[in-house]
Amino acid sequence: MILKINNIRNILSGIIMLGFLFQNLLNAQSTFGTEQIISSEKKRKAFEIYAEGHSAPFLINSKEWPGVSRAFRDLRTDIGKVTASLPELVTDKLPDSKEIIVAGTIGKSDLIDRLVKAGKIDAGRIAGKWETFSIQIVKRPFKGIKRALVITGSDKRGTIYGIYDLSRQIGVSPWYWWADVPVGRKTGLYAAPSVYIEGPPSVKYMGIFLNDEAPDLTNWIRAKYGYVAVSDDPPVPPGVANYGREFYTRLFELMLRLKANYLWPAMWNNAFNEDDPENPRLADEYGIVMGNSHQEPMLRAQKEWDRRHRKKLGNWNYAKYPDIMEAFWREGTRRNSKYESIITIGLRGADDTPMSPEGPEANMK
Repeated sequence: MILKINNIRNILSGIIMLGFLFQNLLNAQSTFGTEQIISSEKKRKAFEIYAEGHSAPFLINSKEWPGVSRAFRDLRTDIGKVTASLPELVTDKLPDSKEIIVAGTIGKSDLIDRLVKAGKIDAGRIAGKWETFSIQIVKRPFKGIKRALVITGSDKRGTIYGIYDLSRQIGVSPWYWWADVPVGRKTGLYAAPSVYIEGPPSVKYMGIFLNDEAPDLTNWIRAKYGYVAVSDDPPVPPGVANYGREFYTRLFELMLRLKANYLWPAMWNNAFNEDDPENPRLADEYGIVMGNSHQEPMLRAQKEWDRRHRKKLGNWNYAKYPDIMEAFWREGTRRNSKYESIITIGLRGADDTPMSPEGPEANMK
């Protein structure tokens, strides 16, 4: 009986602790990291994002980065979740409204560049800086427009971070999908009439490595997304968990909402670039910098080697097959040359083992 009571107490303690952690997550989601410029209470001179059943329309330039346009659509959806009023989205042409919301990147968006040229935005405070953004209210930005809430980025990710910062501030947690964090309804959304600037970050590359992803994450992937289709070119054997675009785009979005930018993908039995050829293209479009793990040089997964050469040549070994491995690496860098990447140059033996029984010294001779 004592054992049973202790077990119950442990379970209840765990539930209570999870409850506290979840509540802290809810309380923290609107304040972490940046100044709070969005309020549900109307104040003097505040910009009305949503009020009295109406949301300010969205305006973006057709020349903008696709990843920025996608994030802007996410913000539109987020406002719809919070207010039950989905804003109108207009490309290039000015909406029929006195107040609008604009997002764009310096040097990429004609709309933003017009505001800079007209002196409506002080680009000198963010231009040329890494992943920096401003959020501000601009008076008379364009003909017929009284005011605009303008999100301006110094580069692609700067703009994306600014957009998602606004999403977080209206009450949408970065973890809304992954942790089922609920979105509360609000009767009004107002932006302070100020200029908020964030960036550049003190750490240039911030990200994660899906390390030791099997069995837990891989089992979840199999259950939710199934298996990669068997293929001869590129070679994909049966039984490979489908770490494809459906999974990674969810992860890319989460990372960007958290202002992260760098990813080492799952690799125990997977090859990011070949299991789904859309993976690297979408990573670049979203704004995620890709690399490979500490033992996988030149953007080539170990499984890419194993699937091609392991039966005939065994594990990769530069001491034995330098010409073959160099050609293998060149193919990887050429394949991904159009995408933003960081190249791993270290090399270990397969599965983190020595390449030679004699150890590293033998490989360096």
